[in-house]
Amino acid sequence: MQTRVIVVTGASTGIGAATAELFARKGWAVVLAARSQDKLEKLAAKIIAAGGKALAVPTDVTVKSDIDNLVQITVETFGRIDVLVNNAGVGISGTLDTVDLEKLKYVFELNVFAGLALLQAVAPVMKAQHDGVIVNVSSIVESTPVIYTAGYGASKAALSYLSQSAAIELASYGIDVIKFVPGNTATEFEHNKIPAGQFVSKDAMLKKVGAFAPVSSEAAAQSLWDAVMKRRLVTYVTAQDRLLCTLMHVSPVTSVQLSKVAIQRYMPLEGVPAKTTIGQDLAKIGALVAGVVVLLGSVFGWLTHRRRRDA
Repeated sequence: MQTRVIVVTGASTGIGAATAELFARKGWAVVLAARSQDKLEKLAAKIIAAGGKALAVPTDVTVKSDIDNLVQITVETFGRIDVLVNNAGVGISGTLDTVDLEKLKYVFELNVFAGLALLQAVAPVMKAQHDGVIVNVSSIVESTPVIYTAGYGASKAALSYLSQSAAIELASYGIDVIKFVPGNTATEFEHNKIPAGQFVSKDAMLKKVGAFAPVSSEAAAQSLWDAVMKRRLVTYVTAQDRLLCTLMHVSPVTSVQLSKVAIQRYMPLEGVPAKTTIGQDLAKIGALVAGVVVLLGSVFGWLTHRRRRDA
């Protein structure tokens, strides 16, 4: 049986690295692409030492010649490309009235146009095979208005539209295009985010909000594996992520209104005090619910006692 081959961009850390390791353990040949040559070579050596097949190809996916080189080396080495994971990307912080437009253009260049260029580069190979899977790694922010980092959300929304359109256009060639939608994940993403205007850091936001703990890169990689195996058009990592995006699609106006209230109450810009935290509000709601339960229990007990007495 011919070894299946996966190309992973942004493979030096986070979801990309975890995905590469998982597919290698499953017996796939893994081609690692990112700008960091040292990290790629260390990961490739780790995979090979564990008995897997890995090839490190330093690549800047915003440079067409690098993309062409990546595809050429992969085909020359392994003879095919079964899966492409467009994982390379970067975030940007800055409100829309202050964001640096030149930096935002670079974010779109990496998050949107590089992914499309890679799709165009591997499509002829997959068409010749009449089989292939392209995974575009998006984010739940594609569906929700994202304060302080809307430029990143807009780039993922663009990638989402292109993904679903490509899924239709390439279907007749046996090529599936999957939109992979992770939420809060434990990676180096926040540390690599480009500061480009006024913003609130994710750490500060999480402290104010009291948000759920992030999922691990390994858990996200497992979800991506399942998506590829089942060729699922849209895949979320957690039920919470799916619910949030579904609510936004079902009732966008209500979602935006609730977001306005939540931002003013929990996550204003630096220098503006938050009115409270979600944790404090949940505690109040919990106490209220407990009080209502006790009250209803007391009323039910009194009514039961009265019926028995009257009987």
